Amino acid sequence: MQKTKFKIYSLLVVKNEVDVIAASLKDACRWSDKIIVIDNGSTDGTWETIQQLSKEYPQIIPWLRDEGPFHIGLRSKAFKAFRHEMTYNDWWNVRLDADEFYPSDVRAFLASVPKRYRTVKKESTDYVLTHEDLSRCEFSGNFEQDKSLFTHALPIRRKERRFMRHSAMMCWLKRWRYPHPWGRVYHQTIPVDHYQYRSPQQMQKRYLTRQKAKAEGCGSFSHEQGKDWRDYVPTIQQLQQQYLLANLRTAFRESDQIIYDGRNQLKIIGENIVVKSFHIPRFPNSLIYGLLRASKAKRSFQNAQLLGDLTPVPLAYQEYRQCGMLRDSYYACQMSDLPLTWRVVVKDLHFTNREQVVRGIGRFMANMHEKGCYSLDFSGGNLLVNEDGSRVQIVDLNRMRHFTHISIKQGCKQTSRLHLSNLDCRWLAEEYAKVRGFDTEHCYQLILKYHISIN
Repeated sequence: MQKTKFKIYSLLVVKNEVDVIAASLKDACRWSDKIIVIDNGSTDGTWETIQQLSKEYPQIIPWLRDEGPFHIGLRSKAFKAFRHEMTYNDWWNVRLDADEFYPSDVRAFLASVPKRYRTVKKESTDYVLTHEDLSRCEFSGNFEQDKSLFTHALPIRRKERRFMRHSAMMCWLKRWRYPHPWGRVYHQTIPVDHYQYRSPQQMQKRYLTRQKAKAEGCGSFSHEQGKDWRDYVPTIQQLQQQYLLANLRTAFRESDQIIYDGRNQLKIIGENIVVKSFHIPRFPNSLIYGLLRASKAKRSFQNAQLLGDLTPVPLAYQEYRQCGMLRDSYYACQMSDLPLTWRVVVKDLHFTNREQVVRGIGRFMANMHEKGCYSLDFSGGNLLVNEDGSRVQIVDLNRMRHFTHISIKQGCKQTSRLHLSNLDCRWLAEEYAKVRGFDTEHCYQLILKYHISIN
């Protein structure tokens, strides 16, 4: 190891990671002066492997075996026990994970960090296994042997604190994820290769371990909502979709599949993703949307989440700002499988299932209002329907308002842009009143009052 004027102490908490722990520790020994290891009750030979490696690599310190429930304070124990060995400008790797590897020269990187900076973040490339990988490859369960099989990574590069410069002022309480104060964060990040999913056996074991920790009250894994380890295995197609969604602006500009070209623009990217590019707002709206109010793209995404299956599945939104002002913004959703709009149906005087479609719109409108959602763009071109009216969805969601209760008058006024016949009004009123518990005749009279008649 190249001698430097500072030490690096790494804090490692492990549990049942025998497949990767040897490779991880050997990699960390390249740049760590000490690796202080806490085993959180491994039963697969991880602790024994660590003890054996410590005989060959003096940097490895098998310090503690804690078989209680996992909690974020485990690393703080090691910090408190070894802080007396550290001096000003030494570095803590406050979180060394067994599945993370540093491809660059860590010591050289830290040596280049100006002294006014006290924290360095890592930026991870998260490798994943796909369904295609699991079907074509045989995994030994040993990371060093299987490493060449990992060829796919997630598009999002996550940043988290990893290295902190030691000072006598540092304090690390049990409930804290990191010691305080962490001071100024260096603008450059250090790259990390992250292999959290390594084989079917490891993924299943990882899933069960984290589910047990959650059941014991640990909040560190609350973000993992999968019902099975297979929920974390994407197809190559899904992975490609994630890359498109992570780069909406580029994907939109490169697509030549135009659905609508007006003030706003609609395009298809990939196989089944619809992206709406919103018109760049003029000043002062660009400043208002940039600083004070949610953009149309963000509002569309949030409204779609509230509507659930009443709108095509929301996928992502992106905003781009310049000098605090909003420039372009994008909203992406899954392409709907509904083949028609109400505008198409209303123009076809011989449409066979007109009554069923109208009644479907009445039920849809009632369900939307029961959710407290009121659209200011409730028009025929924004309502997607199937041939028998059993399913209806709404698009163009940025102009939607939310209420704790929508009155019968407000609800019936929603129909004003649908171009209904009097008979359509009767059918729609019957379904709307039935769902919301209103008087049918009252609904009918209000809809007649507000709608744009085609008679």
